[in-house]
Amino acid sequence: MPLTATIEDIKSYQKKVDKDEITPFNLPECSRCHSDSQSFKFHAYRERRFLIIIKMIVEAVFCALVRFRCSRCGKTFTSYPDFAMPYKHYTRKTIESFSKSYVEDDQKTYKSVVTIDNGTPEYQDTGQELTPSTIYRWITTLADRIIAYQDASTTSLQKFPHLFENFTPTTIPKNKYKTDQRKECLLRCRWFFSAGNVFKNQLHRVCNQI
Repeated sequence: MPLTATIEDIKSYQKKVDKDEITPFNLPECSRCHSDSQSFKFHAYRERRFLIIIKMIVEAVFCALVRFRCSRCGKTFTSYPDFAMPYKHYTRKTIESFSKSYVEDDQKTYKSVVTIDNGTPEYQDTGQELTPSTIYRWITTLADRIIAYQDASTTSLQKFPHLFENFTPTTIPKNKYKTDQRKECLLRCRWFFSAGNVFKNQLHRVCNQI
């Protein structure tokens, strides 16, 4: 079965929101004026629809996210839980698991990635199936986040050599790309999945606030 956040994960986070337990203290510094996140103030709530996969059925679960404002320059930030990614309704586990399946298996196609036990996840309300093009877009998103991290983080990726010392992404099968740009995208994702969880969590934490 596809990896996914659970209803319990989302409800547990909603309880923290309801109890005002979500603070800005674990956020990165302001990307505009570099103020420390401890100076951020509560700004608003934003409802977000999350899509989770239960027994091959895609179901919607709603949860409120908390937005904070930098008290110095006024820039606003959304505090994302570990299971969420900006602008994506599917949860992080789902996006990463499907993308990894394609990127790390030279024989996989986008169509075969979404086919699980001779079936494809379907949306509960419409019966529409998860499309192969969705996986294409998710891989692009992950590659873009690596680029964003390199541009925004004050910590260079070169300071994490131990995470990548056993990974040398030299080739991508030609049937998986048509342009050099797409090849680079796939290589970045292979590199991403070779990294340890510490780095991946840090990357998501920084990029979620850009």
